[in-house]
Amino acid sequence: MTNSKDLDPWLGGENPAKAQIVKPDSSESPAPEAESEPETVTSEPAVQSNDPEPGSEAVFIPSEPKIIRSAASEEPEEVDSLDTWRLFVAIELPRKLKRTFADLAGSFRPREHERVRWIEQQAMHLTLKFLGDTPVDDVEAVKASLARVASSSGKFSIKIGRTGCFPSFRDPRICWVGLAGELRRLEQLQGRVEGSMVNLGFKPEDRIFRPHVTIGRTKAGVRGRLAEDVGMSWRHAPLKITGQQLPVAAIALYRSYLDGEEEEARYEQLANFELG
Repeated sequence: MTNSKDLDPWLGGENPAKAQIVKPDSSESPAPEAESEPETVTSEPAVQSNDPEPGSEAVFIPSEPKIIRSAASEEPEEVDSLDTWRLFVAIELPRKLKRTFADLAGSFRPREHERVRWIEQQAMHLTLKFLGDTPVDDVEAVKASLARVASSSGKFSIKIGRTGCFPSFRDPRICWVGLAGELRRLEQLQGRVEGSMVNLGFKPEDRIFRPHVTIGRTKAGVRGRLAEDVGMSWRHAPLKITGQQLPVAAIALYRSYLDGEEEEARYEQLANFELG
């Protein structure tokens, strides 16, 4: 994570209000599947079909909660109040894949590399839903609802897409890697997570789900030609695994917070739910 106050464009530009959760009924059924058609994250040409590359780390399901310290984050960072936790739901990525993404920064020339705050590989993930400040007493209700979503959702695979920037390569603020393949399955899973959290009282997301993995953010003041050079370098970064299969086998609940002494942001994985 990072000490930056930047917000992920998909998560919105303002801090969401503290969620007031209505305790779910035990008979609650999973939220309906999202009906929207899949939408890719970039206007680049469709991903070329490549043979999947097998790997022993294709599925990563932690056996116990963990704490991750990082130099950058996708989530807005604020110190939790004593009675709330700042939460989000995400898909954990295989460690080998995160190393590959982190290595892309090495393709930059030194002067361009210094214009970007690169995400620590331990902090890379695919965000499904940002929950914001949540009363600690309601965390167990969130876990129970996510467990029901996971048990009713089957495992599936998507593919690694291409590099992209928000809002564009000419004016990059965020450098990311997109996803391709069976995005409808991913959108359905995200829709179930969204519906279950809205049923608990969380604010509905009013933006279209654009699945991506954030790899870096341009530093403050990097604009104009300086930013465009970064965007062009990222556009041509040597991502050699485009088209590779990425199994999706679990969803996880995370807490983000600032370390009071070192003033560094951290992630804590509160729970991991294997898909049914």
